[in-house]
Amino acid sequence: MKNILWICGRLPTPLFTGDALYSAGLLQALAQTNGAAITLVGTRRTDEPVDEDIVALPNTTCIDVPRARSSGLRSLLSPLPRDALNLKTSELRAALQRLLQLDWDHIVIDHAYSAGMLSDILQNRKHASICYIAHNAEGTIRPQIANNFRNPVRRAIMRLDADKYRKLENRILQAADAIACISDEDASYFRGFSKNIHVVPPIYLGPVSPVRQIDSATPRALLLVGSFEWVAKQRNLELIVERLLPALRQNEVSLNVVGEVPQSFRDRFSRFSPHLSFHGRVDDLTPYFASCRGGLVPDLLGGGFKLKVLDYAFRRLPIFGLRSALAGTTPEEQSEMFLAGGLDRLADMVIRNIDDLAKLNRSQSSLFELVSSRFSLEAGSRQLSKVLL
Repeated sequence: MKNILWICGRLPTPLFTGDALYSAGLLQALAQTNGAAITLVGTRRTDEPVDEDIVALPNTTCIDVPRARSSGLRSLLSPLPRDALNLKTSELRAALQRLLQLDWDHIVIDHAYSAGMLSDILQNRKHASICYIAHNAEGTIRPQIANNFRNPVRRAIMRLDADKYRKLENRILQAADAIACISDEDASYFRGFSKNIHVVPPIYLGPVSPVRQIDSATPRALLLVGSFEWVAKQRNLELIVERLLPALRQNEVSLNVVGEVPQSFRDRFSRFSPHLSFHGRVDDLTPYFASCRGGLVPDLLGGGFKLKVLDYAFRRLPIFGLRSALAGTTPEEQSEMFLAGGLDRLADMVIRNIDDLAKLNRSQSSLFELVSSRFSLEAGSRQLSKVLL
């Protein structure tokens, strides 16, 4: 059995964000192989205890420390990106320094923001190999996000942080013996740094809906699921509302947004009510899937695999999205979606198809069949075994 130290700056609990969902899926897939003894260490995302789903994983010990607090302007003076600096807490450093005195077969750095203590890790790795779990190709994604901010001061700060992310990611890539990433697109970028690249698609951990039929009683509405606390996600949502909602409202199509959205944002776009509804964070998405004719994947910024794709597909909801936002899905999977090249064309795509019930039902049924095996826990276990066992 391999001894693995898994460093996750933010522990993957609760499962309200894409990074938490991806990490939790990988941990569950590795734990169920019974080939690894995992010690997971990281900061809590909230002040609540770690969820039982993580604590009770087989062959896994979870060491959690109090949640990180914002460093504020202090991060501008640090060579580390803001996230990595925030997560480099004294409690996490102390826990990690104790753990690094032990012998490990592998040390996993899960996400670039978990590498604030990279120097300590490399100095104390002994014979352990380093595996980097890349949630994005930060060197390309962060600058794109920064350049899309209108405010020049915010844009300059984001560009500075993006450059810090690029430099930190480059240091990780140069040190890593193996790199696991989420999509073929990211793998192409990482091959410029390493030959030992493994694509490990996300693992779906949520509920699976029984066969359903979209009919005329189903509201003419779309669903957008996500977490919008990160400024990049808020900018995405801003672009979506400004460029998609006018056409949807004109054609009596509504958008339901489920996930944490700042109140200031809600107030700003209240003029689109009742065609735009913010429902906040909810424990059970079932009513929202049942009351919509499609799921929306319109992200212009952020790159990487959009985990809401799996939520929609496994809950049997047709997908309307931008081709550029569907990284990590196959051409066959994309053929069962309603895709467009830009938000204006996506609005047209929605309007043309929202009442074609037969087409909507064929789409959701075919897509469910395609994703059921590729994003399963068993598939994830096979992929991770190649990397770590």
